[in-house]
Amino acid sequence: MNKDGKIDKTTATFMVIIAFLIDGIQGFLTLILIGPFVNWLISIFAWLTFFLWFAIKGVRFSKDTKSLLMFTGGGLMEVIPLIASLPGWTITIISLVTRNKNF
Repeated sequence: MNKDGKIDKTTATFMVIIAFLIDGIQGFLTLILIGPFVNWLISIFAWLTFFLWFAIKGVRFSKDTKSLLMFTGGGLMEVIPLIASLPGWTITIISLVTRNKNF
């Protein structure tokens, strides 16, 4: 476990790729008209995954209110049916990674 709360370049790259894939899946599901029914489940799974991933890397949202608001806002944005097809996770993760970068 990383104690300093910083994200290295490799982890940042993987986080952004996963966020991009999640957004792509949600966009595709919206196009085939089943997105509004299942995208909220994907968003909850993504939120929990990224929360755990940041926690393992030592990023504590309880100590940084701005990061907590960005992360929670990104998650909430992805639960809204039509907005979920936008790249919200990608933007949120890029923003959080750049705040906590170690490269």
